[in-house]
Amino acid sequence: MAYLSINGLLQPVLITLLALVCARFFVRDTAASDTHEFAALDGLRGLLALTVFIHHSVYWFYYSRGQGWHGGDSVLYENFGQTSICLFFMVSGFLFGHKLLEARQKPLDWLRLYCSRLLRLGPLYFTVLLFILALITVKSSFTMHQDWHEFWTSLRHWLLFTIPSHADINGFPNTHVLTAGVVWTLPYEWYFYLCLPAVSLLLGSRSQTNPLPWLLISAACVLTFSYWGLDSTLLWGFVGGFVAALAIRHTELRRLLRGMNWVALACLIIGYTCFTTNEYYTRLLILTVAFTSIAAGTNLFGVLTSRSCRALSNISYGIYLLHGLVLYLTFNWVLSPETSIAMTEQQHVLLMIAITPVIVAISALSWHWVEWPAMQNTTKLARWLRSLNPPAPVVAPTSVDPSHSMSNNQPSQRTNELVEQRHD
Repeated sequence: MAYLSINGLLQPVLITLLALVCARFFVRDTAASDTHEFAALDGLRGLLALTVFIHHSVYWFYYSRGQGWHGGDSVLYENFGQTSICLFFMVSGFLFGHKLLEARQKPLDWLRLYCSRLLRLGPLYFTVLLFILALITVKSSFTMHQDWHEFWTSLRHWLLFTIPSHADINGFPNTHVLTAGVVWTLPYEWYFYLCLPAVSLLLGSRSQTNPLPWLLISAACVLTFSYWGLDSTLLWGFVGGFVAALAIRHTELRRLLRGMNWVALACLIIGYTCFTTNEYYTRLLILTVAFTSIAAGTNLFGVLTSRSCRALSNISYGIYLLHGLVLYLTFNWVLSPETSIAMTEQQHVLLMIAITPVIVAISALSWHWVEWPAMQNTTKLARWLRSLNPPAPVVAPTSVDPSHSMSNNQPSQRTNELVEQRHD
C-alpha cells in the first residue's frame, strides 16, 4: 500500500470523493446555494474547506511525532493550505465587491450587513471556543496556570476572533492547534469587512442611512492596521476578488469567461503545484484568472454546481472550523501518543479517510443546529438594534385637510410595508 503516502495524490482524491458522497446524504437542505447567483463559487468554497482539512491532516502526521507544526516538503500539500486560503479571500472580496457595486443603484444597509456577518461567523466560532475552553479546563486539571490578568487578556483576544493574536489560554501550549490554527484568517476577514465603508466611498456606493458612523469605523480600522498584526501581502487576495467582480460586469467578457473550463482548471493546477510562498503575486495573478472564470459561470464541467458540491458548500465553514478539533481529539483522546508515533504513513492516510465522514457529519449538525438558525435572525437583530436608537418622529402639519392627509398617508404606509418585506 505504498501508494497511500501522506503526500500522494490518492489521499486527496479519496477524501474528496468520500466527503462529497457523505455531504449528499447528510446535508438535505441546499436551498441557500441552489438560488445563489454564483453557484459555482459556492461549490468552490466547499472544496476549499476540504483541502484545508487535507493540508492539516499532513501537519498532524508530523506534529503527533513531536516534529513540529509543518507539512513536510510537498508543494501541493502546502498549497492545499496557502492557495486555498487565497481563494477563500477572493470569494469574500468578490461577493462583497459585487455588493458594493450593486449599491450604486440599490442603497446598502450597513447595519444589516454587519449583523449578517456577525451571525454568520460568530455562533459556530463561539461554540468551538466553548469546546476549547472545556478541553483546556480538563487538560489543566481544573487548575489556573496564569494570573487572572493574563488569562482574561488571552481570553479577550479569542472572544474578538483572535484579534490581535491567538494567545495561549491558561498557559495551554499552542492553543491555536486545537483548531488546526485556522483561526488566523478570521482577523483578515473582519479587517476586510470593516474596510468596506471606505471602499464604498471610492466606488460611489449608496447607503440607506447616514454612512458617516461606518466611515469613521472604517477609517479607524485602516489607521490601526499595525495593531491587528496582519500581513498586508495576504490582503491582495481580497483585491483579486474585487477585480473579478468588476470583470464580470462586462457582458461580453463574462460570456467569454463562462466557457473556459480547461483554462480555469489549468490555472488552478498551476496555482496549486508550481508556486511557493515566495512567489505569492505570480500565483495570485494566475488564480485571479481561474477565479474570475468561475465567478463568470465556469463550473469545471459541472462539478462545482453538482448537488454534492452545493451540499458541501453549506457546511464549508463547519468543516473549516471543526476539523482541527476532530484531529486533536483523534490524536490525543482516541489514540494514545505511542500509537500515533507508531503509525505508518499508510495507516495515517487510512485514519484520515476514516474520520472524513465524522467531520462531514459534525459539520452538517452544526449547520442545521447552529449556523442556519442564527443566519435566519439577521433581520430580527438589525431591527432590534435600530429600535435602540429610533429616528425622531415627524410632526404632521396641522393646516392640512384631514381627508387629504389620510389619502396621502396610505401610499406612505404601503411603501414602508414594501421596505420591510425587502429587508426580510
